Amino acid sequence: NYSTRSTQNDKNLNFWMGRVEGGSQPDLTIDEFVGTPINFSDWKVTNERANLFDKGVRSIQRHFMTVRDDIVDAIDEYMKEKHPLEYEEVVKNRTLGKDDDVSLHLSSAVANLPRNDMDVRTFWNATVCNLHCKFRNEVSNIIASIPERHPHANIRTNTDVIGYIHTQGRNQVHPGYIHGILSTKIIVLAQRDHWEGHARLCEGLVSGALVMHDPQVYLPYGLVDGENIVIYHSWVDLETKILYYLDPKNEAERRNIGKQGREAALMYLRPWQQLERLFLNDMTYRNEYGLANKPFRKSTDSIDNKFY
Repeated sequence: NYSTRSTQNDKNLNFWMGRVEGGSQPDLTIDEFVGTPINFSDWKVTNERANLFDKGVRSIQRHFMTVRDDIVDAIDEYMKEKHPLEYEEVVKNRTLGKDDDVSLHLSSAVANLPRNDMDVRTFWNATVCNLHCKFRNEVSNIIASIPERHPHANIRTNTDVIGYIHTQGRNQVHPGYIHGILSTKIIVLAQRDHWEGHARLCEGLVSGALVMHDPQVYLPYGLVDGENIVIYHSWVDLETKILYYLDPKNEAERRNIGKQGREAALMYLRPWQQLERLFLNDMTYRNEYGLANKPFRKSTDSIDNKFY
């Protein structure tokens, strides 16, 4: 069996940025720049004519950045310290047995935190990202300019970097970052210009905020647009969805998506869950591109979901 993070070719989000920079073509769709699926059925073994499957490869599995345990633990501690009543209520009433996961059962309480500090955050800007970052930096600029362009909406946005960055940020948890993700209503994320996948996605999801994300060829397992994540497809689409979900009439919908996003991250995107899928999935399944990316199906029980 073969496992890979690379599942697409020809992703050039910087081309999108070049055409919309400065306000031109704000309705230009991002989707046409996300690349195309790699056709693994045509992959050839080095210096041989046979493809991988003919040479005995049983399946080609995809893997992605998973939830960090230290981020989950830090959020649990934050709830225990800052919101002890909600925390103790969950501990007291959680279901004992196979679903005895305090973090998972905290999802509703986390998603329903006041979140009065900030409406929209990105947690990055051009001062910290200069390698294949034209697209994500342009998205950051768009978010920063929303209050000026929509003054009557009274939207507060912030693109400051909070906490550690780069290697330190991947290995340590800054308390300011935990407070930031838990006090923000909408977290807008964007990927690098030429590849898919980043750790910020799972960090945003476990925060219980509504996560908005750019489109990609394959979303991580268990994520469904409009259900537990919101995909934006253009500059106009991004702003339209931000205005919609910040409308007080739609607060319940926003919070529910945030709750389901956290649940999805904790039920499907932990490291051991990915390993289970890599080793226990139906190895005979292949999509039209030869990838063992069996379609996600959700059971009727929102907590006891299964993978197939």
